[in-house]
Amino acid sequence: MKDTIYYVGGGKGGVGKSMISLTLVQYLIDKYGETKTLHLIETDESNPDVGRVYWGKMPVTNAILDEDEKGWILMSSLIEQSRDTLFVINSAARSNMGIRKHGRNFTAVLESGKVPYNLVTLWPMNRQKDSVNLLEDFLGYVTFGSVYPIRNCYFGEPEDFTLYAKYLPESRILKSRISDTLDFPALADIIADDFYTGGKTIPETAGELGAFAGQSFMSWRNRVYEMFERIAESDADSRVERDGGE
Repeated sequence: MKDTIYYVGGGKGGVGKSMISLTLVQYLIDKYGETKTLHLIETDESNPDVGRVYWGKMPVTNAILDEDEKGWILMSSLIEQSRDTLFVINSAARSNMGIRKHGRNFTAVLESGKVPYNLVTLWPMNRQKDSVNLLEDFLGYVTFGSVYPIRNCYFGEPEDFTLYAKYLPESRILKSRISDTLDFPALADIIADDFYTGGKTIPETAGELGAFAGQSFMSWRNRVYEMFERIAESDADSRVERDGGE
């Protein structure tokens, strides 16, 4: 069975890429840590916040995926040489230009099977229309794998994402590529500050919170994990369908 590359996109800052990457890495550690290697690719050289949290706890590689090919070659070579490994790519806010220049080549490599990995794209969004426009642009260059837009409920309830709901049926590329639309639960600011700005993993943060805050935090984590389980189940079903029911 192919292993998976998880690409956490978004195309801009302020949509929750780092929070989703942090929780995704911990979910994969908890679910697969006994059987597979987890490897984080940190692409943000100006603020490698996810890389800092997991540095020394798991393999972390810095690869700048901008217009220069160097980072893309480094990342692709690393993936090509790895086995029984799950990769999480925490993308930088300025990733659009690199995707435009190298996304089609990266897609072609994955489609060829020379690098035997599936690609799962997670696309956190706020309520602004450019979140949808940036996803549509991304999908014009990366045409391989499953795609999951994630409404970040820090910005409002799912029904508040009206621009996404309006634009989705009008976009041929979104309708044809999206596997499922998911909702990332909001976390109380006072707890989020301890977690995200504290530079700690989920278990480290939970161990330092008071009783009620710790219980609330772990309930939030469970809801996040349920979201990732939906991705895992949906992706497994799509693999069976692609492979002819095997």
